[in-house]
Amino acid sequence: MTHHFSSSVQPLNIVAVSGGLNTPSKTEALVQAVLNELGEATPINIHFIKFSEIGPLLGGAIYRNQLPQRVQDDLAAVEAADALIVGTPVYRASFTGLFKHFFDFVEQTALVDVPVLLAASGGSDRHALVLEHQLRPLFSFFQAQTLPIGVYATDRDFTPEYTIQSQQLTDRITLAVARALPILEWAPAKGQRAELVKVKTEQANQNLGINKQIEQEEVLPSVAVPSLDAAESRLHPKNLKTHVA
Repeated sequence: MTHHFSSSVQPLNIVAVSGGLNTPSKTEALVQAVLNELGEATPINIHFIKFSEIGPLLGGAIYRNQLPQRVQDDLAAVEAADALIVGTPVYRASFTGLFKHFFDFVEQTALVDVPVLLAASGGSDRHALVLEHQLRPLFSFFQAQTLPIGVYATDRDFTPEYTIQSQQLTDRITLAVARALPILEWAPAKGQRAELVKVKTEQANQNLGINKQIEQEEVLPSVAVPSLDAAESRLHPKNLKTHVA
């Protein structure tokens, strides 16, 4: 089915990340299926980061400026995204070390309020809670907005050619995208984040190291909502009474 969208609709800048290290990859197929479903529903621009391609480029770096330019460009794309779709295989009950190493180099204030759709693939249903116990806490650290419905797939959901064969999984992807759409389409900084986070990215490229301690506020300012004053004034109205000495 071909969808025709109004030319006035601003495409979402979606960055997809697949932590799968093999080619072909069930995780890549899963993330691509989510992208396909989302693209059917709303206009999107896609930057797809595949660890099957960049994985060998990550090891050994302690500072972000030690990474190849390609990986630095991928990190900048993550920081500038309107929303992320993130998928990982499950190794030893968690995401891969390279997956974590990559996100250790993401500027830690750049993803505040950014919607993140979580996905994972594993050998059996026993690892399904990796979405809740591993991925969601990681993106909560960034104060990103992890979307309520994630997608988990097992080996039996795929054909030997790594295409999706499970109707149940397809229905889950549809549900996850349907629940995500109102949040994605509302995003007030849609199409503007790239410019707004450019300074953060430039600073991170210069001096971000995974072992560098960084002090930050408990609640970080959002790129999408530059000032928290409007919301805070509703929660704690200022005392406007005039005090006479």
